[in-house]
Amino acid sequence: MLFPKCLWGAILGAIRGFIASLVGGIAIWIVVGLIMWDSEKGEAVANLAVLFVPVGIVIGIMTPIREAKAEEEARRQRHREEQQGYREQMIGLGEQSIGLFYFMPRYLSAAEQHLDQAESDFADGAFAPFWDSIENAAKALGRFDEGVRHINYNSSHYISLIEKYEDAPPEFPLARQSVEKLGVGTTTAERMQAIVRKAQRNFQFATIYEQRKTNQILVAGFTDLAQALNEMTWHITASIDNLASSVDGMKSALNESMQANQSRLGEVLEMLDNIQRGRRPFP
Repeated sequence: MLFPKCLWGAILGAIRGFIASLVGGIAIWIVVGLIMWDSEKGEAVANLAVLFVPVGIVIGIMTPIREAKAEEEARRQRHREEQQGYREQMIGLGEQSIGLFYFMPRYLSAAEQHLDQAESDFADGAFAPFWDSIENAAKALGRFDEGVRHINYNSSHYISLIEKYEDAPPEFPLARQSVEKLGVGTTTAERMQAIVRKAQRNFQFATIYEQRKTNQILVAGFTDLAQALNEMTWHITASIDNLASSVDGMKSALNESMQANQSRLGEVLEMLDNIQRGRRPFP
């Protein structure tokens, strides 16, 4: 607290100022007394040295008070800047998340188009083009899954910032209703699985698949085409569920933050009422 710290510093400063000014005053008095001991001016100057004591005490008291106030103001400024930084981070996470969310339909639309082409390739008996289309569909769905997981990371980070932020936090742009709409990605992944299963029952298509299933696929979370085809539906479902849970957790954290703000607001209002009634706001 500022006042106890200032009081303690003032006491120590007064003691230091008293000792320093007393020593300095005595030294001046002795020097002046030795030089001008028989002079009225010398006596006056020597007596003036005594004033060093109260002046030193005053300076000793005021210096730590000023230093403590400057230190407290610097601390408050750092705190304000820290809180502003939290707010800016939350706003940035929200803007980034809504930007990722806007891209979700594009990934699914691209995957659906590749699956349409795969069905056409299968009907035409085009073995290699079929698996090219399937691989492209898997990549599009993989980017969809990456986007969902990135939004989930943002929301989790947002929750951690809410716990540090002392004011009403900015609203996160995505709600559970929006997240539930992403479930269409699971339907697209299931469609891909059904098309692949049908092709694997055909000897010629299955033969080409065996040659290509170990191909690396440049999508985070998967090592090759086979893993992507086998686990894509599970990955997307898990990512969406995790994001939904994170959004629910964010709502809970926001409610707790609002309750805490309301509690602090109530304390301030009570203090103002006490002042209005002429009572001391602090015990």
